[in-house]
Amino acid sequence: MLMLAIYTFVFGFILEIRWPVQEGGHAEFASILFSGMIMHSFLSECLMQSTTLISGNPQYVKKVVFPLEALAWVTTSTALFQSIISIAVLFVYLIVIGHEFHWVVLLFPLPVFALYLMCIGIVWFVSAAAVYLKDLGHIMGVVSTILFFMAPILYPKDALPNELLPFLYLNPITYPIEQLRDIVLWNQAPDFAKLSIYLVSGFLFSWVGLLWFHRARKGFADVL
Repeated sequence: MLMLAIYTFVFGFILEIRWPVQEGGHAEFASILFSGMIMHSFLSECLMQSTTLISGNPQYVKKVVFPLEALAWVTTSTALFQSIISIAVLFVYLIVIGHEFHWVVLLFPLPVFALYLMCIGIVWFVSAAAVYLKDLGHIMGVVSTILFFMAPILYPKDALPNELLPFLYLNPITYPIEQLRDIVLWNQAPDFAKLSIYLVSGFLFSWVGLLWFHRARKGFADVL
């Protein structure tokens, strides 16, 4: 909440950044920022926790019967629970400022679930790699910061030149952020075609991440 207040003051009051569809003042701008920060916090929490997911639980590595891949589900589900609480706070804030909700708001779990699929794959990838690359934990903080500023959280995507937009969509949180805002803030139905593509991509990525995790797991006991 402190960072939200700072970003709202700097980018809303001082730099006076506005979204093309923004109709309200600073109160609406804060809700736009908050919705983006929720999705980034979801991914950031998964990235930071995954670096010590295996090395921090060596007792499970030595137990052959224990499904190590389940630790990724716990980490991602914990981050999801925190995001749900933040979304609830966002809803309360929108009610306080007089925002009108339409029936499409019931679809807000779709982009959240899409990001959940992507995050579980990321956790499997990073947690397995962090066993062999001990400094990966220091890098994830930088990666999280880069993903924050390379997503349309503090600025609209229209502020970027067209040639840079493809790089913006390489960020896994860009599309979920846009869809969450469309549904919750601007009462627009999500783009089901693009959302389906993202869901399929998230499923495939998580499946590949699981395969990588199982292959890398064979050396966990020797390294730890």
